Amino acid sequence: METIKNELMKRIGLFMAFAILTVNMFAAQTWKNETLKYSLHIGPIKAGEASFVTRNTTFEGQKVVRMDLIARTTSAAEKIFSMNDTLTTYLEADNVRPVYFRKSCNEGGDVYTETARYTYAQDGVCRAQMRKNYMDGRVKEKTETSRTVVYDMVSVMGYARAMNTSGMKEGQHIDFRLVDAAEILDECLIYQGKETVKLSGKKYNCLVFKLVEPYMEKGKNKFRDILTIYITDDNARKIVQMDIKFKVGSAKAKLIE
Repeated sequence: METIKNELMKRIGLFMAFAILTVNMFAAQTWKNETLKYSLHIGPIKAGEASFVTRNTTFEGQKVVRMDLIARTTSAAEKIFSMNDTLTTYLEADNVRPVYFRKSCNEGGDVYTETARYTYAQDGVCRAQMRKNYMDGRVKEKTETSRTVVYDMVSVMGYARAMNTSGMKEGQHIDFRLVDAAEILDECLIYQGKETVKLSGKKYNCLVFKLVEPYMEKGKNKFRDILTIYITDDNARKIVQMDIKFKVGSAKAKLIE
């Protein structure tokens, strides 16, 4: 049961990260102040809700977009897992690069905070200063540099949603780097083409991306499915649904409108 709980936490944490970026991101002037909600379902059980606020502001004198997420599980889901999380990210308003990220979590009694501070050299090299504080007082710190932008669990969807898919082919891989638990991981999105999604009696024409986790098996590179993401094929680029994969079972996250 504990292994299943840990897997649920990881998948649901990624869901929250992707769901939060539901504002227009094609140009700086399209950022909107708004609040959106999602519901999470595991089979017939409504497992939780996430609400988040997006607003234009400043951070250390820099014009940014701040996004705050609060996620809670329902009492019906407590036997499977519990979650009480808040994620905050600051993004440069003009180019979707992360500036600062903070994650404060209470997941099944596992209480911790994570932070990442990003700086950029003139040649584009990204420097990520990462820190994780554990409930027992332990601290994990690490600083890494990368020649490509390093995203966190929130800002990575800005990368996906701002993408021009007009020249992309089904099955095309989009590699990126992700901050998680004071480490930088290599991850991958796969473009799956377009699909119509029905939700609460309404149809959405969507772009479909699959998030996968690379791994090695018997010397061969393979990919493990984590999420399938449905994003509206319009200027809003809203995430309307996510299918979350576990080793055993699955869950769905749905936009509440």
